[in-house]
Amino acid sequence: MIKCILLSIFMVGTTVHAQEAYLPVKKEILDIWIVEAQEANEIDASQLENLEDEYNELITKPESPNRVFDYGRILTIMLQPGLTMATEKELSGAGQKIVDEAERAYRTAVSACECHGRANIMLGLLYNQQGKYGISESYLEKGLELNEGGSDWMIAANQYLLAGAYTNNMTEEKYLKVYQLFKEYAETATKDVSYYQKMAGLYVSYYE
Repeated sequence: MIKCILLSIFMVGTTVHAQEAYLPVKKEILDIWIVEAQEANEIDASQLENLEDEYNELITKPESPNRVFDYGRILTIMLQPGLTMATEKELSGAGQKIVDEAERAYRTAVSACECHGRANIMLGLLYNQQGKYGISESYLEKGLELNEGGSDWMIAANQYLLAGAYTNNMTEEKYLKVYQLFKEYAETATKDVSYYQKMAGLYVSYYE
């Protein structure tokens, strides 16, 4: 389900500014990391072609925050088999290097434009998937500034509430406000309705 939600985060409507050219890790090095991470069953091989496309797009427009974001996003999607288990099983050395590369991409996109809500969301989600719930809050709050109740907002809110539960911040007013809104919008979401309704039900024991 996380992979499906990640696939729904697109760049439509995001205004960003030019930045200095971003340099991804050399492709031959990235390929070595991927092979090693595959041996640890951390890679979704069906995303390798998409990664190739995004890498090539980035090379042609290394100054574009959107291209940098898309590169970080496909790395995250590709690594979902490893990331979904990262709080229970430590990533391999190669898997962690791919995470670091994705984090660097998101941070670059955010540094070019703090209002880049989707990059903030993905950075927060990446931290959550590693169990770094205490770090994700500020990035997810940026994501919550996007269209309330929209698909991006729902992703940010879900991850925000997850972080709040793990950091025992369930009684803080800002978390309770997001919870009430999330519960309401979960009934009318245009995407992943059943998933969000399930999560809203799980959050009852934490926020009520």
